[in-house]
Amino acid sequence: MATRRNRSAGALILLVPLIAGCAHHHRPRPEEAAAPGPSAPAQPATINSGLAPEEALWHVRAALNVAALLCGRYPGGAALVQRYNALLVDDKAALAAAYASETQRYGSGDPAALDRHMTQLYNFFARPQATPALCAVAAEESQQASSTPATQLTAFAPPALMRLQSAILAPVAAVPPRIASTVRRPALPEAGAGEWRIQLGAFTGRPAALAAWAKVRTRLPSLAAYQPHYEAVPGRPLVRLQIGSARGRDDALRLCAAAATGGFDCMPVPKSR
Repeated sequence: MATRRNRSAGALILLVPLIAGCAHHHRPRPEEAAAPGPSAPAQPATINSGLAPEEALWHVRAALNVAALLCGRYPGGAALVQRYNALLVDDKAALAAAYASETQRYGSGDPAALDRHMTQLYNFFARPQATPALCAVAAEESQQASSTPATQLTAFAPPALMRLQSAILAPVAAVPPRIASTVRRPALPEAGAGEWRIQLGAFTGRPAALAAWAKVRTRLPSLAAYQPHYEAVPGRPLVRLQIGSARGRDDALRLCAAAATGGFDCMPVPKSR
C-alpha cells in the first residue's frame, strides 16, 4: 500500500513486531469526518472529552502507541506499527506541538499532574477486554493518518479519537462498573541481570543521550533503578540510549509500556544487537 510515508521500518522506532495486514475500504477524509451526522451516537465523558484539537492529536498518538504494543496477534498489526512509527518521524513537529499543549494544560505548576494524566490516558486504551476492538480500529485509523497531510492532522484527530474511544467503550459497556478504580502503571520487572534492554532513542552525541536519560529519570522516577547503556552507532554521530536489563522480551515489553506512560517511545532490543 503506497502512502506518503514509505520509510523502511528498520530505520524507525519499532515497538513490537506484528503481523501484516491493511484495511482497504473507504474512510472519510478529515473534513468529512469533522462534522458527524445527526445519527452519530453520543459518548460519555471520559479522559478524551473537551480537548483542543492539538490535545486530541496527542491522545490519538497515545492510542496508536498502545495498539502498537498490544496488537501483535491481530490483522493489520505489522502495517499499524510501520505507520505509527512513520507518524513519529514524518509528523514530529505536529506531535511536538500536541505534547506541548498537553504539558501546558497538565504540567504547569505540578509536574506530577502530567505524569498522572499520561498514566490514566494509557490505561484507558490498554483495557484487556477491549484489545481486539482497539486493534481493528487502530489499524484503520493509522492508515487514514498515513494519508492525511501534516497540516490537516489536527482536523483529523478529534473524530479519529472518538472512533478509537468507541472501540474501548463498546466491549465494556455491559461490564458492571467497579466500586473503586485505581490507575495502575504496568508492573515493572526487577532491575537485574538479563539479555534484553529497551532503547529510548538515538541522539546526536553522548551529552544529548545523557540529557535524555536525565529527562527519563525526572519524568519517570520508577525507571531510575535501571542502568543506562550508551551505544555508539557505527559510522554515524549518534548514540543510542538503552536501559535494562530485562530477563526476556516480555519483560522488555513491560518496560516499554512503562516508558510509554511517560510519553516515551521505545523498542525492546537484545543485548547482542
